[in-house]
Amino acid sequence: MSVHKVKLERLRDIGMKEFSAFGRIIGRDEDTEEGKYNLHPIDAKAAVDNDMIKAYWDLIPFELSDQELFSMGMLFLKSKKPGEPLDWTECHKDTFEFFFPLGGKQLVFLLCPPMEVPDPAQTRAFIVGPDEGVMLDKGTWHYPPFALNGITPCLMPRYGKLAPRTGKVTHAYGKDWPTEGPGWIEGTLHALNTEFYGGEFSDDEYNIQIVF
Repeated sequence: MSVHKVKLERLRDIGMKEFSAFGRIIGRDEDTEEGKYNLHPIDAKAAVDNDMIKAYWDLIPFELSDQELFSMGMLFLKSKKPGEPLDWTECHKDTFEFFFPLGGKQLVFLLCPPMEVPDPAQTRAFIVGPDEGVMLDKGTWHYPPFALNGITPCLMPRYGKLAPRTGKVTHAYGKDWPTEGPGWIEGTLHALNTEFYGGEFSDDEYNIQIVF
């Protein structure tokens, strides 16, 4: 099995427009960004800017819907051995996921833009944090984030088609969703319309090595 090597990059060196292929950088001064592009639908201006606070209230104007749900999750990320191959990835086609490392720490994220089959040539790896987080676009392929050093707490809100898994098929939002396989946990709130690629989830070959 061939191994595709991906160089680790610092998110702070990446522009918001460039990262929009994967999602949105959260935490960067919005005044540094101009133009409209994916997940940057408006030229955001501070709603309040005084000696107490600079505030942006509505960076992404999500529309309220009874077809989507918001949840607040918490991760405690563990580190991986440098250079250890990553042999699977996943995407959530109807859900946005947010990741904010806490405690002044950082996380590593392996990402591929939304597409039918993840392309190693378009896959990139980023160090996220300590003063920025990310929102992954619907359909962005990703290996679960992991810590650089020690346990890293990470806030993980989600917004989209979420529902607790109730069996091999889960009924939600007026339709049946296939929820069978090792990636699904009974009774746990899952992002529906999730696809897995490689590893124990499918016979597809996927083998990425992050170069530190």
